[in-house]
Amino acid sequence: MSQINMVQAYEDNKSSYLQHQNVNLPEKDTSNQTWIGRKHVETEASLNSVINFPQVLFEVKNFVTAEYGTTQILSINDSTGESTQRVILKQGWNAPIGHFTTDVELFVLTGTLCQGGFKLRNLSYSYIPAGIPTGPWKTEEDTILLWMPDATPTYITEDYASLEQIPATSLYHGNMQTHPRMAEYVPLQELHAMKWESTTFLPPGSARKSLYTNKKTGRATWVLGLVPMWIEGNFYAGHPTTEEAYVISGDVLGHWSMSDDPFNRRYAAMCKDGYYWRPAHVPHGPFWTESGALLLFRTSDRLDCYWILHNPDITQQDDARLQSALNQHK
Repeated sequence: MSQINMVQAYEDNKSSYLQHQNVNLPEKDTSNQTWIGRKHVETEASLNSVINFPQVLFEVKNFVTAEYGTTQILSINDSTGESTQRVILKQGWNAPIGHFTTDVELFVLTGTLCQGGFKLRNLSYSYIPAGIPTGPWKTEEDTILLWMPDATPTYITEDYASLEQIPATSLYHGNMQTHPRMAEYVPLQELHAMKWESTTFLPPGSARKSLYTNKKTGRATWVLGLVPMWIEGNFYAGHPTTEEAYVISGDVLGHWSMSDDPFNRRYAAMCKDGYYWRPAHVPHGPFWTESGALLLFRTSDRLDCYWILHNPDITQQDDARLQSALNQHK
């Protein structure tokens, strides 16, 4: 694609996203025309909490209008619309049966979201491949969720408009039963009902609950649990995949790869509702937790790991910095 066409494609996509989502996208890098995906999001503000991030109107064509939704953009690919957002849906919102034009992941933090015959309560997850019919939708109370589409979505309702708007209609529909990606659809995973699994890389005191894994690419979404006083050790690590995390509860302290200077790790505390999105091959850690922690993780590819020795051990950090980080979030 020529540079002129690339620029035009960017502007067209940007206009489309603004029209459907009512958000302000970051400006593109004018130094060249090479897209790098999402920008690195890892700052003391994002690690502390995102609940005070700016709220903008949330709208997805045929699905949610700005009357019922607001969103906080945590990270976004401004060329495709792939994003992670903290969405607040008001009680009483509803939407008819339809399907999305892109894959969408949902994780309910608080409230209740009814998706067809499935009720997503707090700490419930859903993975909806593009083209899979779902719904009808409604909120029984004000609901906060993480909204994670693979691109700017549109919700298609025309194919189902003449059908009875009851949960069974979408589940039994031919578009569901014969869809080539039907087996990938995860309508509901309730975290409370899942068993803990051992982790691959982390020391004892950590466990995970796997929500979704693409066996071909290694892309995965899971929840990591850490016991109080868990410690990672005297090393830091990197991965050949992007990763992001959202703290559901607890704290994680240690050496963070801040986006303004990622190869000069800085000591900080990540607390409840803290968030980061980190590019591949950015070294980070080691970490530990005072109170224990529960985090939602996502990676775009398989999570391999390489280690680098860290000296001194994390327990030998400057006491003043450690105490300051702990006191700040009491």
